[in-house]
Amino acid sequence: MKVFAVIVIAFAFCFSRDGSAQEAAQEHSREKTLKGDLARGKAIFEITCDECHDAYSREARTGPGLQGLKDGKLPDGRPATHDKLIDVVNNGPAEMPKFQDRLTEQQKEDVVAFLMTL
Repeated sequence: MKVFAVIVIAFAFCFSRDGSAQEAAQEHSREKTLKGDLARGKAIFEITCDECHDAYSREARTGPGLQGLKDGKLPDGRPATHDKLIDVVNNGPAEMPKFQDRLTEQQKEDVVAFLMTL
């Protein structure tokens, strides 16, 4: 029994030092805290993003069309993960404005929930 306890503690210690395990735990914690709402996300998108991005087409406006994000790829080919979409919303690539201080954390989660359905 003591050997099992030592193995469990050693295993936990290894993962506590692993950055990817910590990032996964933080992501899981954030997802438990904030859940995106599709309807709110769509409404926020239509007010905030639709002028530059077409949600239902791959055709570009000022920014790229976003159809197909649910297939796991951004228009530039990078993975369309939850964290990557949050980063894009916060920091906006190229000429896209940054929304880090313009949207609440909940609004960002709502928009990302909507984007992941496109």
